[in-house]
Amino acid sequence: MSIQRRLEDFVEAIADILGEEEIPPDRALRPRLRRLLEKELIREEIRNSMADVGVEEDQLFEIASGMLEQIPCEAPDEYDRFCRALGDYQAALSTARRDAADDMWNRVLPRLAAYGGSAGGVILSIGLLAGGLFDVLGALRFVGGLMLLAAALVAIHLRVRKTMTGQRFLFVVTGKRHRKDYTSKREALLSTIVERDLVVPTLRLALNQARVDRLSRRFAVKASPGLGDLHSTLYYVPTPVEREVGELIRQLTGGSIGIAGPRGSGKSSLLGLYCAPRRHASSADICCLVSAPVDYLARDFVLHMFAALCRSVVVKVKRRRRGSLSPGQLFILIVFGIPVNAIFGGMVWFGLHNFSGSPALQTLSAGAIVVGGSVLLLYYGSFGLDLVKRWWRHRADRRLRRAALRNLARIRYLQTHTESWSGTLKASLGTKLGLGLDGQRSRGVSRAEQPLGYPEIVRLFRVFASMTSAHARRQGGRVLIGIDELDKISSADQGEKFLNEIKSIFGVPGVYFLITVSDDALTAFERRGIRLRDAFDSSFDEILRVELLSYRESRRMLYRRVIGLSEPYVALCHALSGGLARDLIRSARHVIRSATEHGKPDEFDSIVRRLVRDDVRRKTGALSQIEAIRNDTALLHVLHRVKVGYYAEKELSDLLHDVRAAWPKNQRKPDSEADLLRRELIAFLYLSMTLEDVFNERLDEDRVRSAADDSHGQCLFDMLASARSALGTNTELAWRLTSEARSAWGLDSWDNEAEWHGPFGLQPSPTL
Repeated sequence: MSIQRRLEDFVEAIADILGEEEIPPDRALRPRLRRLLEKELIREEIRNSMADVGVEEDQLFEIASGMLEQIPCEAPDEYDRFCRALGDYQAALSTARRDAADDMWNRVLPRLAAYGGSAGGVILSIGLLAGGLFDVLGALRFVGGLMLLAAALVAIHLRVRKTMTGQRFLFVVTGKRHRKDYTSKREALLSTIVERDLVVPTLRLALNQARVDRLSRRFAVKASPGLGDLHSTLYYVPTPVEREVGELIRQLTGGSIGIAGPRGSGKSSLLGLYCAPRRHASSADICCLVSAPVDYLARDFVLHMFAALCRSVVVKVKRRRRGSLSPGQLFILIVFGIPVNAIFGGMVWFGLHNFSGSPALQTLSAGAIVVGGSVLLLYYGSFGLDLVKRWWRHRADRRLRRAALRNLARIRYLQTHTESWSGTLKASLGTKLGLGLDGQRSRGVSRAEQPLGYPEIVRLFRVFASMTSAHARRQGGRVLIGIDELDKISSADQGEKFLNEIKSIFGVPGVYFLITVSDDALTAFERRGIRLRDAFDSSFDEILRVELLSYRESRRMLYRRVIGLSEPYVALCHALSGGLARDLIRSARHVIRSATEHGKPDEFDSIVRRLVRDDVRRKTGALSQIEAIRNDTALLHVLHRVKVGYYAEKELSDLLHDVRAAWPKNQRKPDSEADLLRRELIAFLYLSMTLEDVFNERLDEDRVRSAADDSHGQCLFDMLASARSALGTNTELAWRLTSEARSAWGLDSWDNEAEWHGPFGLQPSPTL
């Protein structure tokens, strides 16, 4: 730890001691966050955006300072630990103060201080009147002074321990566990904030909220570095499921938690938030994140996960350094060491130099040596004991690291020992008998690449994981293992079989497995008890679902990634994405590229039209390549017209009419693949037409403000996103949701026109 950091800790400790509150809040976190804000204000992206938005540095700093409470919430796991440690520290202070007023020492020590002070005053008076320094009467003066000093210290201690300020002082100088845990959790939280660069997104959010034209249709994006990484936890927006995961981890002593949800909803980001390896040494958690292969072998996957855990342990333990004395301990060692050495060291020195005098002086000298030596031994022994504990923890780290390296080698090789001995009896010319004895012994160790059996691999993994979790618990941490991409296994039966083969590694005490699963797994888990138990029911302690983003969450995510994207563009991205986090970022990139492809940003209507038409062109182009509609000449002709730009200057309603008119008259299989594709195309065109009707010059600031209002339920922008999301599951539902959205926006619905022939231009089949 640097000298500057030690000085800062010392100042924080003094501020903690001198506070006036009965129960002290944390006074160090907010100033530290403000210093981080000041450092990030000089970033080029921020300074350029300030000039564009018209915000002064002081104004931006004040706006961002009002959001400081939100920054720790972006690291929910570390922030929760910090809050609990702070609560424990405050409770310990209150308990210590209450106990100090009621314990036995509070009744005994005042009498000892009074009697000792009186006796010390009498002895000191006799010594002063007798004169001399190292004779018997002079020694009484020395002893009397010590007794008076001891009585004064006892009286001060009694006064100090009855006040909250005194208890804070005692907690600092004695290095009590609760305060050490609280300060270490605060450092872990700050390290996470710096490591994940969580301050910059807050500045972007502050800049976007400071814009006076953020509800207008003006495009003001100058740069978008935050849109480059889809899976970065830097821009993660806290959601209800994230809080549920944190609560489950706190409740369970280990277990397996499934994370379900549609693809692109943010399951991988949630896993990364908890299971990505922590790079800062202040965190005691040991984390690793692996991906489940699509073409799997359970044995190879468990070996891969075993090796990943071992590497995480090696890296984590390597980052930890041998502990040194805390700032509070250094404070007491230096400041209090001076009077302690002067008083009790003087007693020892006095005893050693006057032990050869009279019997009375010898008795007094021996007592001085015993008392002074005992106090010095206890004083310096406490620091020595703390250093021994730190050395023991460092030794445990080395032991765990050796076990991890040993397991890494064992994963790759099976160690075999060979030993041989050979001997011969032969003729020799050097002896009278002509015989000689020749012997040879060899011994060696060789490594051969031989596979371990799967049961042995599972046993070794569980033993090492249990050892790692026990070590992490002693350090105040946990073991978190994330298994991603399990929902990508194409076959549900294959995924269930995979879980059946690897679930034997679950259930290690203190080890938490977070696993992404499909929505089918969540459905099967929620139906447990209705039928026989399946792999999902027996493998997971709980399965949680990552829901689609609301408009409010989408706006916060984009505002944390890019500066200058006003709310009409954010709402357009939200509607195009259907609430999927991954598609939201892609839509934002498409918006920026479409707006700036001609150099100067275009008008809002042109950007929306180009974006929607490009989306239509991509979808129709992909549809024309599908084998199921190769024989549908009428539909292929319409799709060809889209490709060559026939509808470029026409309304999408014309294209929708033509696609519905191209429906075969006498279709024998209304539920064929070609029929389903036509339905999907019609519902998609209906929604695209609605987007062009909503996002145009009529979308002024008042309509944006009204459409974003979710105080009475789902906002209007969320209705469009719901219709987009339904396209992937049920096209008729998507049509109905689009019609509801059009009605809410005051647009004409096509339901009346489609009442007889159905929304897709096909007469409904009679009910059998």
